Amino acid sequence: MGFMTQLLRAIDRRHKNDRVSYYARAYSQLLLPDQFFRHKAERLLAKHADTSADIQNRLAYYCKLATPFQLSGATCLTEFRAQPKSTYFLDFYPFIRAFPPDRQFRTLFGDVMIIPDQPSFVKSRPINGANENSVLMKLDAVRHFTFVDDPLHFRQKQSALVWRGRLHLDIAKERRLDFLREFSGKPRFDIGHINRGDVFPEFRQGRLSIPDQLNFKYILSLEGVDVATNLKWIMSSNSLCFSQKLKFETWYMEGLLQPGVHYVEIADDFSDFEEKIDYYEHHPEEAEQIIANANAYTRQFLNSEREALLSYLVIQRYLSLCLTR
Repeated sequence: MGFMTQLLRAIDRRHKNDRVSYYARAYSQLLLPDQFFRHKAERLLAKHADTSADIQNRLAYYCKLATPFQLSGATCLTEFRAQPKSTYFLDFYPFIRAFPPDRQFRTLFGDVMIIPDQPSFVKSRPINGANENSVLMKLDAVRHFTFVDDPLHFRQKQSALVWRGRLHLDIAKERRLDFLREFSGKPRFDIGHINRGDVFPEFRQGRLSIPDQLNFKYILSLEGVDVATNLKWIMSSNSLCFSQKLKFETWYMEGLLQPGVHYVEIADDFSDFEEKIDYYEHHPEEAEQIIANANAYTRQFLNSEREALLSYLVIQRYLSLCLTR
């Protein structure tokens, strides 16, 4: 085993799900030659040459492209290397390096609310509509793919709902502000935004760590610009997730989540919110079943080898359909 491989494994063992570990690993990988990643991909693809129906279904979900396409304004690996080293770059780069450097592709990084006009690798996409040009990859994972080991059972938690998050006042409809206006100060709601500066100070509250939020039976997940950052860790906890109808999805395949099965769906105008909290207060066994379903759904994302395999398969399918000019 080479020194860099040993170093990367040691980093993973020492700091799992830690930002310091993430950046240490990501920048260490920049020092490795492309051949390292090609060999890694070849070994993994050969090992799983006969992929399960599970893997095939996820692959088809992430990359819905079915017919050959051509790109304009595309990039190749050499040009991609020169891009700023964002978390999007650092998550995508180790996988695209496994493929021929002259192959062309497009990326659309950031909080994506639209469907691109050409097939592009993205972190997020609208759930509804013809979204096949949005090819999902596991991007900005250090922020979005945090899971928890919850020490408390549902019935041991406080009978209240918690929410902390940022207000996005530059988007047309900020539902989070509507929510704060409606429920701030009410019993059973420990809620507030964490924006800095002179931004609706009457609704500002101190930050709460994830462990602090796990003390509550109910946790709200509210989409902001695109997906809600906290959805994944709530779904891995023993708290019940409340959310409005989901409009965006990521590698987590939020479009497959079912209200009443994996989370509690509330009305877009929040009109049934308190009624639903009351319901699950009186039917804790139903809340626990939803939580168990959410935990089971989340477990499919915890196998790092399968996650890497799927990343390679998504890129492989995309490149196999992309016609070079």
